[in-house]
Amino acid sequence: MSTQTTEMLSRQVIELAAAQVDIPTEQISVDSQFTADLAFDSLDKVEFVMTVEEEFDIVVAEEVADAINTVADAVRAIQKLIP
Repeated sequence: MSTQTTEMLSRQVIELAAAQVDIPTEQISVDSQFTADLAFDSLDKVEFVMTVEEEFDIVVAEEVADAINTVADAVRAIQKLIP
């Protein structure tokens, strides 16, 4: 996937995360950790993964979802699952 596409995908994931916990997108980076930096609890994370699945029309396996700890992790997982 091209760098530009990765950047666009990163922006989309940041926007989804920001909407999930009502944080301005400017306060989120690809290095942001969902739990430590964005105060996601376990329900927030499950809802976020469900939103990602719907947004990108993909299915995220539980073990993949469990390994998503940062925005960058989410971007990499989505890139692997997008046809």
